[in-house]
Amino acid sequence: MVSEEQSGRPQGGARRLDHPVGQDPTPLKTGAVLLAILLALCVVVALVWGLGGFKRRTDLLTITAPGAKISTGPFEFTFTEVTAQQKTGFDDAVSWQLTAIGAGRTTGNESIAPRYTGNGMFVSKDTRSGEVQEPDGLRWGAAQSFTEGAEFTPGLPPIEFRVQFKYSERYVPADPFRFVVFQLEYRDASLLGGQDKQWRNSNHCYEYRLPVRVLPADG
Repeated sequence: MVSEEQSGRPQGGARRLDHPVGQDPTPLKTGAVLLAILLALCVVVALVWGLGGFKRRTDLLTITAPGAKISTGPFEFTFTEVTAQQKTGFDDAVSWQLTAIGAGRTTGNESIAPRYTGNGMFVSKDTRSGEVQEPDGLRWGAAQSFTEGAEFTPGLPPIEFRVQFKYSERYVPADPFRFVVFQLEYRDASLLGGQDKQWRNSNHCYEYRLPVRVLPADG
């Protein structure tokens, strides 16, 4: 008769453990399952990418001719051209100021200004270098003045309006300049809801392709 010691079974009828006491094999199995899922997702993403599934949706982008009027939220705009001026700062740093020139007004019944920083409604791109910039300032009226809190006044006709961008020294003036204005929608943008509605960027935008006029260098 084979004893318990000879059979390799623990005495007392207890079942032998195939792993150290206190070590749970479940995390290992879970990790393997997660790894398999991740690999499967990578394969799916690669297939979708290869088939062109992540190409830009052109139905959300309206190509707009210079001088064409667009309506977005409580605003109407027209933009006709861009001026490009090379500037040299006090520290001898060279940059380019690109200014989209046009006109604007509000169609609402309250004074309002476009939001232009922090996911604002304007953005531009230099096609040659791929550089993308948000505005660093707005200019109002024929005097091109900038005043904090400046707004469009309801009931008035369009006034001269300019949107300025600062580009790096690498910029080379060339037509066309891609200037995008987002279509605004009035909505609650909070994740859980319950906040006041505001004018926010939608997925649709207008892309002006504007001619560039180079000004004499400044500084």
